[in-house]
Order: sequence, then C-alpha cells, then structure tokens
Amino acid sequence: MTDGWFSFERAGNLKRPDDFQSQELDALFLESAIINLSAAWCVSFPSMRLIFFWGDRNQFNDRDAEGLGRFGYYLRRFKPHFERFVSARSAILSREITNCADTSPIKYVGLRWVEDRPAEIYAGNGFIFIYELKEIRQTYRPDINVRAYLLDRSELGFRICSQAHRFFERIPKSVLKIDASAEILFEQFFSPNCFDLISEREVPFVWPWQKSLELKNGIAIPKQIATISLVMDIRNSSSAMLLTRDQPQFAGFIDRAVEGAREAITENGGYFDKETGDGVVGHFVNGENVEDVSALRDALVAAKSISIMTTRLCSDYQQYLRLNLDGLGCAIGLFADRAVWLYSWRGVRAIGGSVVNASRICANAKPKEVGYCNTIAQMMKTAGITPEVFPTNGVPRPIKIHEVRDEAIPSATFATVN
Repeated sequence: MTDGWFSFERAGNLKRPDDFQSQELDALFLESAIINLSAAWCVSFPSMRLIFFWGDRNQFNDRDAEGLGRFGYYLRRFKPHFERFVSARSAILSREITNCADTSPIKYVGLRWVEDRPAEIYAGNGFIFIYELKEIRQTYRPDINVRAYLLDRSELGFRICSQAHRFFERIPKSVLKIDASAEILFEQFFSPNCFDLISEREVPFVWPWQKSLELKNGIAIPKQIATISLVMDIRNSSSAMLLTRDQPQFAGFIDRAVEGAREAITENGGYFDKETGDGVVGHFVNGENVEDVSALRDALVAAKSISIMTTRLCSDYQQYLRLNLDGLGCAIGLFADRAVWLYSWRGVRAIGGSVVNASRICANAKPKEVGYCNTIAQMMKTAGITPEVFPTNGVPRPIKIHEVRDEAIPSATFATVN
C-alpha cells in the first residue's frame, strides 16, 4: 500500500495522474471476475463513522470530462452512491449487523437491498464492510464463491481501514458521522482527498489543511488560517515518575490522561495534533478572522473538560507515590492566532504563532489553571461566555518569555478550574 490509507494525490500536486483513484484499490476490489462491485464501504464500530469508500470509476472515465473540472466531474458522479447509501442506512446498519461488528474474525452477516441492488455485508474487528453489487434484484444469485471472495476483500481491506481509523481518531467526532445527510457526508468524505487547488478552486471544502493553501502564480503555497491552539501539560510529572512505587502504573496514568484529552478535543470539534510525553496539543478552526468566536466555545469547553479530568487523575494517582506530591496537576494554555495546517495519515498538525504562544502560556500556568491570551479574553466578552461554560473570573499576571526582555514582560489571564 501507499504511505497511508489515502488513495488520492495531495491537493495542489501538478503531477497528479489523470485517474485520481488508486490503482492499488482497483486491484484490491477488481482483480477477480467472480463478481462486479459498484461500491464498497467501511463503517467503524461503535463510533459509526464512514472511514472508507471505494467506487467503480470505470463507468465515469468519459472523454468529455477532459480539462478543467474533470476531478469535480468524477466526484459528482460518485454522489448517487452516497444518496443510495443514506437511503438504505437503517437496513444495512441494523442492530443485527452492528451486534456482529465487535466480534473476531470478520465474517459474513447478511444480505440487504440498496434500492434494487444487493448489498453483501460483513462485520468484525470493529468494522462493518458493505459491498454494493452491480446486479439487480431479478438477476442476483448469490453463491459461496461470491461470499468467499468478498470476505477475502474485507480481510485485505482491513489494513486500509485500520490506517483510516487511526487518522479519524484525531479529527472531530462530528465529522463523517453516518447519520449526516448524503450531501454533507459526501462533501466531508471527499474534500480532504480530492480538492484540486489548480482546477477545482471553487469546489467547497471543510478541512483546515486545505484552507492553508493558496494559489500564487499557478503554484500552491502554504497560507496561515485563524486557529485556536490548546496545549496541555501535567506539572511535576517527572517527579511523580521518580516517586512511583510501580513504574508500569505511571505509564498507565499518562496514557489515560493523554487519551482522555484526545477524546475531549475531538468530542468538542477540535483536531488532535500530538501527545508530548506528558501532555497534548490540539487545535480548533476559527472563522476567517482571528477574532471570530465560532470555535471559542468548543476550545473553552474542551480545556475545562481536560482540566477537570486530568486533575482527578492526578489526585487519584497520589496513592501510587511513596510521598504525596504537591503541584501534580494539569496546566493548559490557549492562544488565538494564525497557523499553517498540514496532514498525513498519521494525523493533523498546525504550525505557527497559535501553537508557539499556547505553549508559552501553558508553561506559565499553575496546576488546575487554564491560561489564555488577551485576544481570547476579548472574544469571551464578545461571545457572552458565562461561568457555566467556563470560569470568567480569570486574573491577569505577567508571563515569562525568554525571547522578550525582562523590562517588557507580556501578560496573560489565568483561571482556576474547580
């Protein structure tokens, strides 16, 4: 396979091939003449997110699609697949089928109909595989060879789906939820992969790393976009490790804190960037301007949730220490600025002022504190944030930044979360 689950060339690549869908995926699904597939789907369980789609593009290789707009043309021709999938969703993802998804190994679980076409369904290892066939109801005669072939495709496709699943653990939970409309599901699924900055500059898209590209002199170059970055760190974690009676306990403690923070970020509409050993970095997409408050509430709710959860974990962990440790707790920094977004199958990254300064504020925050910049303080007033959402009684104080002279120390606001 390629370097990840993505089967499409990167946005803005002038050398992308005419056929935008991976030949390897074609081989995976078309190498046998036993059966003719119209589409293949994979849904993760229990999150019920669409993490993989493959469609037969051979019927779309019309020569009248040459020139500008051909990639958008291909995508528009795939849209009926999504409409059919959504219309049959209750049948092809029934309780009978989802109950089989957490078993192992993958196995055949049933035949359903997508309008007048058969769909063979397999489940296991946390996934539901759905294969829509080209045959129609009157002519379809399933046999053991067909089902053995599709089971084999499921097992081979499991590698692709596992890679995709790891990627989707890092993006907002609301993205690609299969209870979305066909139009939203279609646009969100294809946008991160197939947007062509050169020939499809007017195609709508929702993914931050594409907003971080702009066209200058016919070349795609990075562009910064408005971002709220969140950086969390567990204070005195190194001391906690040294005082831990049973070292494996410490590894579990850090893992629970990192995974809990990742979940809080993605549950609240954010993108998980990375773990930093004893902390995390995440990002929230603002509107067109840094002062836009569209992502503010999500970032504040995520920060509050992470602080409360991690503080509880730190308190509970004291029992595993040789001595109680003062100052073991969660510190968070938030900063609204601009950053360039990048991605790979491993996840999402943002690089720029929002990340650097969120880290600086985090480094100056005490345990149980969430520090935030002046811009966010003003945004909170504009958005009418109430104490029920996030503490509004934060107190400004100086912060230390090594690059700034001592006589010109900037400040940030710090709120204690209880």
